[in-house]
Amino acid sequence: MFWDKKIQLGIDVGGDSIKICTLEGNGTSCSVSLYPLLPQRSSQEQRLEGPALSQRLGALAGELKSKGKSKVHLSLHSPTTATGYLELPKLSADQLQVAIPSAVAREIPHSLQEVNLFTLPVPALSGASAQGIFFVAVPKSVLESHTQTFSGAGFEVSSAEPGLMACLRGLSRNLDLKDEEVTALVVSGFQRTSVVVLKGASPYFCRDFRLAGSDFTYAFQMGDQIVWPEAEQRKRAYDVVEKDFKVESFVQRWLADVARSLTYATQKNALLVPSRVIFSGGTALWKGLAERLSEFLSLPVARHDWDRLKLSSSSGPSQIALYDEAIGLVCRS
Repeated sequence: MFWDKKIQLGIDVGGDSIKICTLEGNGTSCSVSLYPLLPQRSSQEQRLEGPALSQRLGALAGELKSKGKSKVHLSLHSPTTATGYLELPKLSADQLQVAIPSAVAREIPHSLQEVNLFTLPVPALSGASAQGIFFVAVPKSVLESHTQTFSGAGFEVSSAEPGLMACLRGLSRNLDLKDEEVTALVVSGFQRTSVVVLKGASPYFCRDFRLAGSDFTYAFQMGDQIVWPEAEQRKRAYDVVEKDFKVESFVQRWLADVARSLTYATQKNALLVPSRVIFSGGTALWKGLAERLSEFLSLPVARHDWDRLKLSSSSGPSQIALYDEAIGLVCRS
């Protein structure tokens, strides 16, 4: 039966929408969908939580099951997630299993018993005599909550991992990242912006800050004293190069925070000086913001666009910048 052929879904639940991806054509093309969390949003702080979120996910599960889709891979988000880069001596796999948690424990503000640790081996910046490790530590409560919520809504949860890990996998599946090139990845969504510094496809630095798309909409809402949907429409029609006083202070703060993040990365390791920026996330689609970022950083900035991966179909917006995490969740080989 068709129902037995369980199609793998990558599901990224953000602050304002649910993004879904399935891979097709032997993993070379993507079918993507976007579902608003709150179609009638009235404020920046409005959230869909508890029973209301479960009901929304239950309706979505029913819709997807009718198409033979229920087995899901989830992305995990939390403001208390910790990331970092470590260098260890060359060790055996068994030795690394002991050494990595011990080293991470000295870097994070949580007990190891309180987190799920996700690690990614990367080439050591200091040379071939060391082993590089990039890690993400997610509170266990976040993993348990996400899994229970989706399972309770009727999904079969196959896996869950940090959104950052999935995003990087989706990016490297789509783009050719040269081994020796240092790239800054700026991912700006509804609530948060992440700045990641890569050498080749390997991450070495990540910093998040709480300034993103919803803050720009809020600037229009307060500046013009209008309702949220109208503020969102005005933001989308606005060109950031205009530098309107209502929103410019927010833009300047955002630009400065991106630059500050890159300065922190260079202070940690002098090799992490990017030669270009890849701009992704929903806020990357805002007219003129990529150009402003390029001017501010004095670096070329390119919005993430379809390249090696191809779009097969979409329900909602089709830009790949919206779906990095959802794509990465199902890019397992």
